[in-house]
Parts: sequence; structure tokens; C-alpha cells
Amino acid sequence: MRFLLIYPPTEPYFIQKTKARSFYGLSPPLSLLYIAKILENNGDAVTILDYSTKIFNEQTFFKMIDVADAIGMTIISPSLNEVKKIIELIKRHSPDIPIIIGGPHCTLRPKETLEETGAQISVQGDGEVVIQDITKALKGEKALTDIHGITFQTPQGIKCNPLAPIISNLDTIPFPARHLLKHSIYGREYNPLLKAGEFTAVITSRGCPYHCRFCSRSSITMQQYRIRSNDNIIAELNEIKEQGYRHVAFVDDCFPIYKKQTIKLFETLKNEGLDLNYSVTATRVDMADQELYKKMRRAGVTHLQFGLESGNQDVLDFYDKKTTIKMIQRAVHLSHETGFFTIGSFIFGAPFETKEQFQQTLSFAKSLPLDSVSFLPLRYMVGSDLWNEAVAEEKITEKEYIVLADKQRELGQYSAEELLKFCMNAQYSFYARPTFFIHLLKKSLHNNDMSFMKSFLSTVFSTMK
Repeated sequence: MRFLLIYPPTEPYFIQKTKARSFYGLSPPLSLLYIAKILENNGDAVTILDYSTKIFNEQTFFKMIDVADAIGMTIISPSLNEVKKIIELIKRHSPDIPIIIGGPHCTLRPKETLEETGAQISVQGDGEVVIQDITKALKGEKALTDIHGITFQTPQGIKCNPLAPIISNLDTIPFPARHLLKHSIYGREYNPLLKAGEFTAVITSRGCPYHCRFCSRSSITMQQYRIRSNDNIIAELNEIKEQGYRHVAFVDDCFPIYKKQTIKLFETLKNEGLDLNYSVTATRVDMADQELYKKMRRAGVTHLQFGLESGNQDVLDFYDKKTTIKMIQRAVHLSHETGFFTIGSFIFGAPFETKEQFQQTLSFAKSLPLDSVSFLPLRYMVGSDLWNEAVAEEKITEKEYIVLADKQRELGQYSAEELLKFCMNAQYSFYARPTFFIHLLKKSLHNNDMSFMKSFLSTVFSTMK
């Protein structure tokens, strides 16, 4: 069979016909690349459209549909509205082509997603095994009613099958089919000079053992945390090197978790001499360790990104971060001293949080040796504890999957517009300091590595897109 797999845009901007500029994605969609590899191993042909890297063109889109036997699409909650538009176009052009959806949003709301999008089949949980059974069903070799892990349309209505078992041994999953997106540009937030085929990502685990109240990852991964072996990770990184990549991002929900295993991993990577650069897109301050950081830096890690969230202990406790202000200070300083480009993200908008507390967080951020920051409004995300509580209290409805901490909804102290303005002003205030630019220049010169300055400029310009 011929499959067209689509990574949809998360913003309406990307699905316009009039824009004529080049785009690059933050990171390739590993979920689709894993599915693509399974399909290719079974003899199927696969094409991937990643709309984080290109502009939607209706004529080209229809041509690709015309040569496909089935469409697959991953859905995250922020992309749901754009997915609806894409599926509407598909149905108008080719009403009989099967449409299969999966991804985080489908795992959280399988029946509702089918109802809202009109797709035929929704996959919950790990898709690598399920997609093989779905392919058999499309070929008439198996009944959809016999496939665990899916919800599907029938003439009598939507039917929900039992969940499929999770893949307990992640080492059994073939490596992603990266060649399908080798022509796309990713990672310029880390280095603006990266070209197509030079940046990719790996994931060494699935799930997260923590339960921050604003996050839905635990629900998406069914409260399960699984890790790959070092041997399996190293084998994939060797393949990545052979494919010509230069920079690799570890995109786990949280990395690392186990100190001893991670130290051994980076010791081996150093000894292997792969000559790759690495970024860590999500790490915790309570994982900071001098020995570990030194091993990571020597192996080629250049960037660490922390979810810091707040400079107020009561806000950290409300989010159930299980971190302290002192932990944050220690981790960020250790990251800086080790030589990493250190990124921190903060959240404004806890229900009791005042503008004075926003200012305290901003002042706290300025006191840290951070090389890049983001200040984001609190969002009540479907599947998170905060979202579940707000639904139970009837402050939001079950059909509202992402809601800003808005005073009018009794979710915060300020309106959504005020909250967004606080975030934008904080971002500007942080970067507008001459002392910040001097700090970053000194760091670049000290490390004899101007990529830090390039990363800063790339990050700033990416926020202006």
C-alpha cells in the first residue's frame, strides 16, 4: 500500500497559500518516522508531509493524495483545528480514502476526536504494532473489530475497542525512517547555519515519571515510563552519524532520569568518537549533577533546556514540581559553569499568582546565568490535573482542550490579553539588558565557541516569526 503521513500545522499561519517564505521545524516528527519504518519494513511505500517545515499548497497536496491508498495523521491538541481543515479538504477531494489518526490527542480523547474530525480510525497509545493490524484490515485481511488499541467509525456509530498492550521493550522498535525527511531543515533554534539533513532527534524513553499539574504527558503515556538500553541508543546514534547528521536533540519528555545509566551512555559516546553535537530539550533541575554534566559536555552536549516555571516557591509547590528555588539556582549555575548553552522556561498565571509574583520570577530569571528564556502563559491542557479539576468545577467544558488562565473563566488573576502582555514584556525586559549581551559574548569567547551567540540570535529571531 501507499501511505501519506501528515504532521499538521499547529497554527493557521502555516495553512495559507499566499506566504512565500522558507520554514524550518524545531525537530522532525519522530512518531511518524517510527510508523513509516514499520510500514516500509512490511513492504509499503511511505511519503511524509511535515507542515512545520513547509507552506501548505493545495494543488501539491491533492496530487499527493491522488497517489496514496491511505492517509495517516498525528494530532497534538494545539493542531486539532488545523487537522479538521485538512481532513475536510481530503474528504472533499477523495471522499473514499481511509484516514487514520493517532498521537497524543487521540490517546486522550479517541471517540471525541473521531466525531470532530470525521476520520475513520483513531489509534490510542503506541502505534507501531497497531498500524500493522490496521494495514491488514485495509487490505481485507483482518476485521477492525479484532484490533485492540483503536476506535473506529461503523454504520451503527463509533466503536471503541479495548486498549492494546504497551510496547514494554522499546529496543524492539526499528529506528525511525529519517531518510523520508532528509530534505527538510530542522534545528535552527540551536544553530542558524544548519542545513537540510544536518539536524535530527532521538528519544531514549517514553513517558515521564513526574506528575506536574499543568502537564498531560503522564495521561498520554498511560502513566507508564519506559527506557531504552544504552546499546540500542548508541546503535541508533551510529546510524545517525552514518546518515550525515551533525546535531542531535534528545527530545524525551524528561532527560535524563537515571544518573548511572546516563553517565555510561555519554562515556561510551565520547569513546565512540561520533563527533556529533547534542541538545537536551527537557531536563529537570533535580537531575543536575557535576559528574554527569562533565561527561555530557565532553561527549558533545551543547544545550540544556530546563522547565524552571517560577521564581516563587508557592507557585512551584502548586504545580507539584517537587523542586525548590535553591535547586534551580544550583542547576542553572552548574549548567553555566560546565559550558552549556542554558535555556530556561517560565510560566505566568497560576490561579493565585499576582503581577508582583510575575516580577519576582522575572527578577529571579535575570539573576541566573541563563542564555535564553521563554515566558509563557499557563494553559489548561486536556489530560492535565489542572484541566481535569477545572472541568470538574465547570470552569471549562470537556470540549475545550486548551484554555488560557483567564480571569473571566476564574482560572487566574488576569485576563488572557493581560497575561500574554505580561509574558511579552518579561521576554523583552530579559533580553534588552546590555549586561545580558555582554554575558553571552563573554561565554562564547571563553568557550571559543560562537555557536552560543548564534543560538541566541536564532532564538530571538525565531520568536519574531
